[in-house]
Amino acid sequence: MNIKLNQVRKQIKGQDILKNINIAIDEVGIYAVLGPNGAGKTTFMHVMAGLSTWDGGTVEVNGESPFDNASILRHICFIQESDNFKPMLKVKDVLKHVEAFYPNLNRELLHRLVKEYDLPLNKRLIELSKGMNSALNMSIGLASRAPLTIFDEPYIGMDATARKKLYKEIIDDYVDHPRIILFSTHFIEETESIFEHAIFVNHGQVLLQEPVEELAERALRITGPTDAMKTIDRSVYKIISEDSFLSESNVGIFLDKGQKLELPMNCSVQSLPLQEFFIDYTAKEQSVI
Repeated sequence: MNIKLNQVRKQIKGQDILKNINIAIDEVGIYAVLGPNGAGKTTFMHVMAGLSTWDGGTVEVNGESPFDNASILRHICFIQESDNFKPMLKVKDVLKHVEAFYPNLNRELLHRLVKEYDLPLNKRLIELSKGMNSALNMSIGLASRAPLTIFDEPYIGMDATARKKLYKEIIDDYVDHPRIILFSTHFIEETESIFEHAIFVNHGQVLLQEPVEELAERALRITGPTDAMKTIDRSVYKIISEDSFLSESNVGIFLDKGQKLELPMNCSVQSLPLQEFFIDYTAKEQSVI
């Protein structure tokens, strides 16, 4: 499975939602799709999944446009927060219907997850709690084993224990059945460990696409005496954050690929957690847009 968006633009009611997006994904992995509310994440993923048209540029999945293309859509599973299935359907009916949608669906996995989440087969979706609907949606998305699986914050309503179990299920199934999984979330801190790649979206643009392991080497926090921090050459390094308290300071730096850090004396350095880096990086990029 390979995905390529080139100079993709989209407007809704005269407002630019996607602005010349360029991205290529051709490696299996679990991708974090991160961005503030209104950043364009959902529209970006809708276009990629062939669920929405676009106004300019090209979108290709396996070399073909995904929109209204049954041969491509059968390999894509898109699960969103709500309205994935008709609300008057019973759980057992949904389970039957999805078998026809997804040729790779693993029935055994799906029914095991439904049982473990204690979902009532004879209840209609409209009668389920938000957490139960989320558990059903996530179970279907995971069991679909679609080569391109997209989760757009579908876990809303699930409690912390259920979410923790879900993350383990995603990792376990992905290890045995690698594919491209895009996962949009605001719970960055609790999901960071499952991601192999990160995609930052803001103002309808892809700001960054990098392997998480590489970010751990390039997104750094330097801590030390304020006087020592003044020796950091601002013309050499990309500074994404700075703060001070009394005589101590912290500086967030994002190194260029291959760039080495010259650590000031009496200072320490550590990798920035993904959530902190995302907040600082998007804030810095927003200030120059």
